[in-house]
Amino acid sequence: MRPPITIQPGAATRAGVPGGDPDAHLASIPACGALGMRVVADGDHALALALDPRLPATRSAGNGIDPGAALLLADQATANGIFATMSAPSPMMTLQLRVDWIAPPPAGALVCAVADVVRDGDLALVRGILRDDGGLSATVTARYLVGAMPGGFREVPVGDGTTPPSDAASFDAWLDIQDGGETLTIVPRPDHVGARLLPAFHGGVVSALIKRAGRRHLAPGFRALDTDVRFLAPARADLPLHASVQPRRSGRRAATIDVTAYQDDPVRPVAVGRLTAVSDAAGTVTAYRLTRG
Repeated sequence: MRPPITIQPGAATRAGVPGGDPDAHLASIPACGALGMRVVADGDHALALALDPRLPATRSAGNGIDPGAALLLADQATANGIFATMSAPSPMMTLQLRVDWIAPPPAGALVCAVADVVRDGDLALVRGILRDDGGLSATVTARYLVGAMPGGFREVPVGDGTTPPSDAASFDAWLDIQDGGETLTIVPRPDHVGARLLPAFHGGVVSALIKRAGRRHLAPGFRALDTDVRFLAPARADLPLHASVQPRRSGRRAATIDVTAYQDDPVRPVAVGRLTAVSDAAGTVTAYRLTRG
């Protein structure tokens, strides 16, 4: 078993983080503040973030960390990984977020730890993991374009207008998705925002809606293996966000579902996503480390 996960008091400053204090920066992002996101100490990784597992707003009806909340955590942690490579803050936008599930999110704390960041000019590839005290829950891959986030955070006073933890009864209640039959819709609220100057929905909120829409179309007994989201345009937080589904394949053991997220025009999506699911029951998770000799 890995060492226990603990909240790290007085997180170390990072030159690339707006304001220099990672926890203050997280608190200044409404969606992160609402879910109690914080920097945590992780003996295996230099950078790790976690949601507050005590908040009902981070949890599903089954009382574990909600997979949609885990997507939001993964989106923000990978962005913070890029901040750690910068000598000064710079805006950025998410191009892609992919989470491959190995085990269901845990009932206790869930951490997203960044394993490595690869920079190619303004392009960045970030790889990390989602884990609990007992081991690996998912792998995370994200791509970003540095210097391209609409609105950015220039001249935003970090720590100004921080969002308190949400009092929602569950992550579903915090998202507050409206079922329109053919589509699912999120009516924007201040604590759904990720970029305050635009303002825009947090990428994790967009991802969570896509996952919800895809999961709703899974046949009974199927479980999602991965969520892959491609971000095409900012999702403005002054307009409702809709998601429609197009099943691609539904077999006896495997299913693939495509989801389109849009706002005022269905032919101009802000993001597209794909879920892969299987009917196989979850088994014992065994990890193998391949070595030479």
